[in-house]
Amino acid sequence: MDICAGQYRYLLSIYRLTREKQRIRCVDIANDLGVTRPSVSKMMKCMVRMELVEPDYCEAVRLTAHGRELAERCHSDYDMVYAFFRRMLRLTPTEAKEHAFQFLSTYPQTTVRKLSEVMTRSLEATKKKQGKS
Repeated sequence: MDICAGQYRYLLSIYRLTREKQRIRCVDIANDLGVTRPSVSKMMKCMVRMELVEPDYCEAVRLTAHGRELAERCHSDYDMVYAFFRRMLRLTPTEAKEHAFQFLSTYPQTTVRKLSEVMTRSLEATKKKQGKS
Protein backbone atom coordinates (compact mmCIF):
# COMPACT_ATOMS: atom_id res chain seq x y z
CA MET A 1 0.00 0.00 0.00
CA ASP A 2 1.37 3.40 -0.97
CA ILE A 3 1.05 6.09 1.66
CA CYS A 4 2.33 9.65 1.62
CA ALA A 5 4.84 11.18 4.08
CA GLY A 6 2.02 12.75 6.12
CA GLN A 7 0.23 9.43 6.44
CA TYR A 8 3.50 7.83 7.60
CA ARG A 9 3.80 10.47 10.32
CA TYR A 10 0.26 9.88 11.53
CA LEU A 11 0.53 6.10 11.35
CA LEU A 12 3.77 6.07 13.34
CA SER A 13 2.40 8.57 15.85
CA ILE A 14 -0.71 6.43 16.45
CA TYR A 15 1.42 3.30 16.71
CA ARG A 16 3.81 4.90 19.21
CA LEU A 17 1.01 6.45 21.29
CA THR A 18 -0.88 3.14 21.35
CA ARG A 19 2.17 1.51 22.89
CA GLU A 20 2.40 4.25 25.54
CA LYS A 21 -1.26 4.78 26.47
CA GLN A 22 -4.38 2.68 26.96
CA ARG A 23 -6.59 5.09 25.03
CA ILE A 24 -5.56 7.72 22.54
CA ARG A 25 -7.65 10.57 21.25
CA CYS A 26 -7.30 12.92 18.32
CA VAL A 27 -5.98 15.63 20.65
CA ASP A 28 -3.13 13.29 21.69
CA ILE A 29 -2.13 12.87 18.05
CA ALA A 30 -2.42 16.62 17.45
CA ASN A 31 -0.12 17.32 20.40
CA ASP A 32 2.34 14.62 19.36
CA LEU A 33 2.62 15.88 15.78
CA GLY A 34 2.20 19.60 16.47
CA VAL A 35 -0.84 19.90 14.22
CA THR A 36 -4.41 21.11 14.75
CA ARG A 37 -7.29 18.87 15.79
CA PRO A 38 -9.14 19.63 12.51
CA SER A 39 -6.05 18.38 10.63
CA VAL A 40 -6.12 15.17 12.66
CA SER A 41 -9.83 14.73 12.01
CA LYS A 42 -9.31 15.15 8.28
CA MET A 43 -6.49 12.61 8.26
CA MET A 44 -8.51 10.16 10.39
CA LYS A 45 -11.31 10.25 7.79
CA CYS A 46 -8.74 9.43 5.12
CA MET A 47 -7.23 6.64 7.21
CA VAL A 48 -10.69 5.17 7.85
CA ARG A 49 -11.25 5.04 4.07
CA MET A 50 -7.89 3.29 3.74
CA GLU A 51 -9.03 0.82 6.44
CA LEU A 52 -6.09 1.71 8.71
CA VAL A 53 -8.12 3.25 11.56
CA GLU A 54 -11.40 2.10 13.12
CA PRO A 55 -14.37 4.31 12.08
CA ASP A 56 -15.24 5.38 15.66
CA TYR A 57 -12.05 7.48 15.99
CA CYS A 58 -13.93 10.31 17.77
CA GLU A 59 -14.22 8.12 20.89
CA ALA A 60 -10.73 6.62 20.70
CA VAL A 61 -8.27 6.17 17.87
CA ARG A 62 -7.56 2.50 17.21
CA LEU A 63 -5.70 0.90 14.36
CA THR A 64 -7.42 -1.87 12.43
CA ALA A 65 -5.61 -5.20 12.13
CA HIS A 66 -4.40 -4.06 8.71
CA GLY A 67 -3.35 -0.70 10.18
CA ARG A 68 -1.37 -2.39 12.99
CA GLU A 69 0.39 -4.66 10.52
CA LEU A 70 1.34 -1.74 8.30
CA ALA A 71 2.36 0.39 11.30
CA GLU A 72 4.67 -2.34 12.60
CA ARG A 73 6.32 -2.66 9.20
CA CYS A 74 6.58 1.13 8.84
CA HIS A 75 8.01 1.46 12.35
CA SER A 76 10.72 -1.09 11.63
CA ASP A 77 11.54 0.50 8.26
CA TYR A 78 11.52 4.00 9.77
CA ASP A 79 14.01 3.00 12.48
CA MET A 80 16.47 1.63 9.93
CA VAL A 81 16.10 4.50 7.45
CA TYR A 82 16.37 7.08 10.25
CA ALA A 83 19.53 5.34 11.52
CA PHE A 84 20.99 5.49 8.01
CA PHE A 85 20.43 9.24 7.73
CA ARG A 86 21.74 9.90 11.27
CA ARG A 87 24.72 7.55 11.40
CA MET A 88 25.86 7.24 7.82
CA LEU A 89 25.02 10.68 6.48
CA ARG A 90 25.34 12.46 9.85
CA LEU A 91 22.19 14.52 9.44
CA THR A 92 20.65 16.29 12.42
CA PRO A 93 17.81 14.45 14.18
CA THR A 94 15.25 16.78 12.59
CA GLU A 95 16.75 16.39 9.10
CA ALA A 96 17.01 12.61 9.50
CA LYS A 97 13.37 12.40 10.59
CA GLU A 98 12.10 14.46 7.64
CA HIS A 99 14.33 12.67 5.13
CA ALA A 100 13.24 9.27 6.48
CA PHE A 101 9.55 10.11 5.99
CA GLN A 102 10.24 11.41 2.47
CA PHE A 103 12.31 8.36 1.59
CA LEU A 104 9.73 5.90 2.91
CA SER A 105 6.88 7.56 1.07
CA THR A 106 8.75 8.04 -2.20
CA TYR A 107 11.00 5.05 -2.86
CA PRO A 108 9.77 1.57 -3.81
CA GLN A 109 9.41 -0.97 -1.01
CA THR A 110 12.19 -3.06 -2.57
CA THR A 111 14.63 -0.16 -2.14
CA VAL A 112 13.46 0.42 1.44
CA ARG A 113 14.03 -3.31 2.16
CA LYS A 114 17.55 -3.19 0.70
CA LEU A 115 18.46 -0.13 2.78
CA SER A 116 17.04 -1.79 5.90
CA GLU A 117 19.10 -4.92 5.23
CA VAL A 118 22.28 -2.87 4.77
CA MET A 119 21.64 -0.97 8.01
CA THR A 120 20.85 -4.16 9.92
CA ARG A 121 24.16 -5.69 8.82
CA SER A 122 26.00 -2.47 9.64
CA LEU A 123 24.48 -2.24 13.12
CA GLU A 124 25.25 -5.92 13.80
CA ALA A 125 28.88 -5.43 12.71
CA THR A 126 29.17 -2.40 15.00
CA LYS A 127 27.83 -4.43 17.95
CA LYS A 128 30.35 -7.23 17.25
CA LYS A 129 33.23 -4.72 17.17
CA GLN A 130 32.09 -3.19 20.45
CA GLY A 131 31.85 -6.65 22.02
CA LYS A 132 35.47 -7.42 21.08
CA SER A 133 36.81 -4.17 22.53
